[in-house]
Amino acid sequence: MNEENTQNAAKPASIKTNFVYSLLNKAVAVLIPILITPYLSRVLQPDGNGVISYVNSIASYFVLAANLGVETYGQRTIAVHRDDKAYLKKFIIEISIMRAVITAACMAVYYVLFISSLNPVNNMLYAIQSLMIIAVAVDFTWFFQGLENFRLPAVSNLVARLAYVVCTFIFVKDKSDINVAALLAMVNVTLPILLSSPFIFKYFNCKIQGKINPFRHFKNCMVYFIPTVAIQIYTVLDKTMIGLITHSDFENGYYDQVEKIVKLPLTVLFSLNIIMRSRISYYYSSGETEKIRALAEKSVNATLCFVLPVMFGFIAVAKTFVPIYLGEGYQKCVLLTYIFAPIIPIIGISNLYSTQYYTPYDKQWQNNWFLIAGAVLNVALNSVLIYFIQSVGAAIASVCAELLILVLCAAFAKKFFPFTQVLKISVKYVIASVAMFVPVLLMNLFLPPTIWYLLLEAGTGAVIYFGMLLLLRTPFIFGLIDWLVLKIKAVFNKK
Repeated sequence: MNEENTQNAAKPASIKTNFVYSLLNKAVAVLIPILITPYLSRVLQPDGNGVISYVNSIASYFVLAANLGVETYGQRTIAVHRDDKAYLKKFIIEISIMRAVITAACMAVYYVLFISSLNPVNNMLYAIQSLMIIAVAVDFTWFFQGLENFRLPAVSNLVARLAYVVCTFIFVKDKSDINVAALLAMVNVTLPILLSSPFIFKYFNCKIQGKINPFRHFKNCMVYFIPTVAIQIYTVLDKTMIGLITHSDFENGYYDQVEKIVKLPLTVLFSLNIIMRSRISYYYSSGETEKIRALAEKSVNATLCFVLPVMFGFIAVAKTFVPIYLGEGYQKCVLLTYIFAPIIPIIGISNLYSTQYYTPYDKQWQNNWFLIAGAVLNVALNSVLIYFIQSVGAAIASVCAELLILVLCAAFAKKFFPFTQVLKISVKYVIASVAMFVPVLLMNLFLPPTIWYLLLEAGTGAVIYFGMLLLLRTPFIFGLIDWLVLKIKAVFNKK
């Protein structure tokens, strides 16, 4: 390649810097639902939230088809070729054309099947949800992630979601505003895309070589599309099946609220894994295996340090947390929280294997079979359990499916990071989590059920947990403390 076509891209920010931006992005994604869910759960009630959840699950299938695995394939490809601007320009154009054609086809099918032919009561909801499908064609978040530019998506999300909160409190007043609530939720999803997408044009200031062939990427995208289909089956199809089998918006409302609450903390880990996927893909293409192993060990420690106390914490405070957070009428969510809590460490570890080993090492097809196995098990269990125990059955099926995927991911990744090593690292985190769980559970049982005592329990649990990790002399915690001290000293030295 000549100098005109090959220009070194700007050096990506450090992993810690990117993690801060990605963490800001995910923190907003976590905090906004935490802030808005108690309000919407009371205003829309379980059945109102259930209707939105059901319609959203239908639209999600078309979003999935329109994406066609581009997010993962695109991020990995950009990470590997980030120093070649000519290639980046050609790749963006080809992917954009392919996505636009597929999105148009998905919208046509969606309109014929749902917007134009269903009961007018829900037609508006289906039309509103279609904004998610349209937005796929102009979503370039994957491109910025591939370049390890996490600042732009973080700022765009912050602006959009703050606007979403303000508008929700202003315009959603009672259950009759269900369409308004759904529309604002869609704006919350699509506005960050519209704010960040124009910045893609800065990468169009160079020449490209060869003809544009958009559909040459179709086969590679399908490799990453299959796992997203499998994931969709056991993360969205369960809501569709609850609606079809139970015919109860209430059951969908209970299930949807608990699933969102329990999985919210996982977005923090996903932010770390997305960063690691780009960096490990780059290291893998450069043959730097030792750096990969070092990053993997740190990731395992960070994951276990976070997911285990969160799981035990949810179980300890669920009886008080659910009525305080969601309001009256959600008593069944306490039981669902007990069932769902183990999914936090299960998904945390399996997602680490998937994003930091199978995708960067170009073993996505192998991971696909694990996801398909989990999806098949989820559908089979849902078909039986939802019929007999409704949303509780769907929760049990989801946990079993995720556990199967973790077992398969770990079994075939021994050379990367043996699961026995994960278990060995987890011992201290488990001891600290149990030491935290017992007093918090006792406090939750005997203290009055108020938000202030709930905060006291959370604070007490955090102090006990990190105190135990210090007593157990956990290397990861001491390394984290040393890093924070150095950063603080650096700030004061600048002054």
